[in-house]
Amino acid sequence: MTHLTNIVRKELRELLTPGSVISVLLMVMLFAFLGGIVGGEVDKSKAVPPMAVVDDAYGEVTLSDGTRWSLYDTLASMYDVPEGKSIDDYLIRLDSKRLDDGSLDRADLASKMSEKGVTSAVVVPADFAKRIADKKQSYLEEFYLYEAEGMFGSAPSAAVSSMVALLNTSLSRTLLTGIVGMYEYNYYTQPIRQDGGSVGTMVNGNYVRGVTPSEISSQVSSQTMMVPIVIMIIIMMVGSIVISSMGSEKENKTLETLLTLPIKRTVIVTGKIIAAAVVGLVYGLAYMVGMSFYMNALTSEIVSGVNLEDVGLGLDLGDYALLMLSMFLAIVCALGICMILGAFAKNYKSAQTMTMPLSILSMIPAFVIMFSGWYGSSSLMQGLLFAIPFSHPMIAMQALMYNDYALVLSGIAYMAVFAAITIAITVRLYNSDILITGLGQNGLFRKLFPKRHRQGTGASPFPPFVVHARCAFLIGDSSQEPGNAFNAVES
Repeated sequence: MTHLTNIVRKELRELLTPGSVISVLLMVMLFAFLGGIVGGEVDKSKAVPPMAVVDDAYGEVTLSDGTRWSLYDTLASMYDVPEGKSIDDYLIRLDSKRLDDGSLDRADLASKMSEKGVTSAVVVPADFAKRIADKKQSYLEEFYLYEAEGMFGSAPSAAVSSMVALLNTSLSRTLLTGIVGMYEYNYYTQPIRQDGGSVGTMVNGNYVRGVTPSEISSQVSSQTMMVPIVIMIIIMMVGSIVISSMGSEKENKTLETLLTLPIKRTVIVTGKIIAAAVVGLVYGLAYMVGMSFYMNALTSEIVSGVNLEDVGLGLDLGDYALLMLSMFLAIVCALGICMILGAFAKNYKSAQTMTMPLSILSMIPAFVIMFSGWYGSSSLMQGLLFAIPFSHPMIAMQALMYNDYALVLSGIAYMAVFAAITIAITVRLYNSDILITGLGQNGLFRKLFPKRHRQGTGASPFPPFVVHARCAFLIGDSSQEPGNAFNAVES
């Protein structure tokens, strides 16, 4: 096996520990579990909620031409009663109790509603039928019980308000139909007709009938919202693992041993980055699977039903390949930054604080792209997002939908150059003694370019105990293995 293969295998063993793999699997299972819970709540919020009707006469109105209209029957027609149930399970009749001044006893009504397990009620005034028959406006009182029920707790009240609006439309149709007829009723109530045939949108140069920009936008958001979150999690997690690993290597004196081996520093750096990038992709795919369950359940409430393939915004295999390449290069850029930051970590504890700059750089584009997007941002913000390498895979999915390949390819080229620069800096750091001795008092420039300050001196870039360990390792003296050399020096 080559040295690069050995380095990659070593790093994979250190990064893919049982604890880290189990933690990722648990997160995937957690997201899937949360998706199931959220999906159940969304389904509950979409269903027409049970409600109470407070009226002794069923809200029945007799018009002047003898036509009868029933509030209760109209409400009942809005329910899709499943088999084994009856309408009485959804529309619950309650008697009203009046106070001495004739007003409704709302405390008594709230108590009755709590006993029946409903939180919404429609209260029909006593003179409702008479006022409608006399061609006078009346009203319906909506009465609710507030309960803290999470993000979908307002759905029942919104549904009941919509049902009251439908009652108004139904009664209006009944009144006007008896006067002008059904045909003229449609003319008087909606002289300008609106339907899917009179709506259209230009998308990527193609005219799509029956679709509005808001419907397309909601569908695109539901498809692209997951990518920034997943990229942010991957960058933060992999960055923390790499920096902590380097801090742990320094603390355990294994980094010095690795640097004494007869292996080029470029190979060491390349092996570390390849292994960490592979781990990042594996974790990313796992998180995308878990997040897909959660995001699909969360965004199903706003999905418009528009098929992106039909409107020319779908992605093919080539687009997904570009997206994966962009994601891979973003991870490599993050790893390059992590290895530079990790070079200045003295131990495992100090390495934990080094992840803060990386976390901030990954959070900024994630939130900007989720809320305003690349195309909705100002020129200044677009410049900032383009400069941050982690932004490009977040931008890529929406850009590919709009066939903006120039933006995607320029982002890939920028990340390739950025990754090459960070790797070159990392190799320079590994070729210096800064990883072992730290910054000290000689300054960063002297540590990065030791040859310019040591020409003719013959000084070794390593401390004496590291040279001893290297010689013992190369000679093969079993009594002086690198670990023994370190122990001897420490003692």
